[in-house]
Amino acid sequence: MIRLEHVNKSFQQGKPAVSDISFEVSKGETLVLLGTSGSGKTTTLRMINRLVIPDSGLIFINGQPTDQLSPEILRRNTGYVLQHNGLFPHYTVAENIGIVPSLLGWDKQKILQRTTYLMEQLHLNPSRYLHSYPQELSGGQQQRVGLARALAADPPLLLMDEPFGALDPITRASVKKEFRLLEDLKNKAVILVTHDVQEAFELGTRICLMDQGVIQQLGTPEELLFTPANSFVSRFFDNQRLLLELKALKLEAVKPWLEIPVSMDGGISCWEALEKMTATQTDSSSLMRAFTLYKQTHGRTTELS
Repeated sequence: MIRLEHVNKSFQQGKPAVSDISFEVSKGETLVLLGTSGSGKTTTLRMINRLVIPDSGLIFINGQPTDQLSPEILRRNTGYVLQHNGLFPHYTVAENIGIVPSLLGWDKQKILQRTTYLMEQLHLNPSRYLHSYPQELSGGQQQRVGLARALAADPPLLLMDEPFGALDPITRASVKKEFRLLEDLKNKAVILVTHDVQEAFELGTRICLMDQGVIQQLGTPEELLFTPANSFVSRFFDNQRLLLELKALKLEAVKPWLEIPVSMDGGISCWEALEKMTATQTDSSSLMRAFTLYKQTHGRTTELS
């Protein structure tokens, strides 16, 4: 779907912002670019839709080099979600969402159907908000409109730059949950930038951890935690390690160590399993012991309190 090959970019005084970046993202996958400020993640994202021009290297979308596409065509076929939604204040919700389909020549009825569908998926009542203006909406509602606008033309690629960073914690959790459940994401490649480690683990199929413009490790959340490529990767997660391990590790992975059968979907995380056990007042001690044994078997011996 999208592929970067040895991409480089330098800004002031030749200092590299991004050095030799290569990765590939397939349909139905969410790749999270994670790192501290200045690690090169936003520059990488902006080079994909040519808001920043690479110094060298190649970027392909569906096998076609992006430098052979006009910026306008490239961006109309790429959904883009910003931290501060970037809605046009003088446009209604419907007009904001329908901008790109209108530019692509969709008829009005098709645009309305797509707009209504996306609003319903994102829990925005069309009968109430379709003709509202952005200033009449809450921050969470505005961000939902921004997400709907990015998805409106059904682009194959969705780019998201700190999309939930400006929201309060409660609204943020709600919007992220709705995002994860969107049916449209199954046929898209998604690249999401964040510095929030828990957000990366909640939303990412794979995580690309960057530092000083260089990819330190690219892999699943489980791979970054249990088989770190270097000391930087290991230290990066230390402050939240236990919680992240519980969220990253699937129940099916620890089942061989369970002393009692657990009638839950093996695809859920150990954290989700613990939450369900707590809700049903089921003894979770066996799961915790199994989790500890898994970690010991995979080279980690941290004891659970």
